[in-house]
Amino acid sequence: MEVLFLIVGFISLVLLLFTNRFLVFGFLSIASFLSYFMIVGSGTWLSFFLFLFGILLIILELFIPNFGLIGIIGGLSLGFGYFTSQVDVWGSVLDLALAFILATVTAFILLKKGYSFLPAKTLVLGTSMQKEQGYSAGKDYSAYLRRRGVAVTTLRPSGKVEIDGNVLDVVSNGPIIREGSEVEVIHVEGTKIIVREL
Repeated sequence: MEVLFLIVGFISLVLLLFTNRFLVFGFLSIASFLSYFMIVGSGTWLSFFLFLFGILLIILELFIPNFGLIGIIGGLSLGFGYFTSQVDVWGSVLDLALAFILATVTAFILLKKGYSFLPAKTLVLGTSMQKEQGYSAGKDYSAYLRRRGVAVTTLRPSGKVEIDGNVLDVVSNGPIIREGSEVEVIHVEGTKIIVREL
């Protein structure tokens, strides 16, 4: 029966990570873990705080990935705090395993229901920047297609060309184009402008 407190604690943590109700599920989780430690545990307050500190570090690892160092320290702290307070080690292992399994099932159900994992929102850009909305990765040079200009430097194969009073960085379509030669833009690919000599 005491394992219910552990199960409620871990399920509350899962709900905390899938919703924005940190206070409600955070308080419920701490209260459940405390109740479990008071009933089943025989350790000190230090064991309980090490357990909570380990959980906090593991959650922090989800939000701030740093090659697992914080998560490893959190796991060790959680394990040390939990097992040093238990009298029946094998029983506590089963309790912890059951709580983890049910918490994982809860997380899977929430994902299936359309809930999103909060740490993922902090790591992944949720909006896309569309060209139609005015966003652009670079200047659009497609307006220069089929325009003519004059090479202001020798293109070997890159160089500068003046078109309509604007000096642009361009690339020749193969051969070297001498300074002063008349050129035409034959292809535009993003910010890359390809010209040929007329």
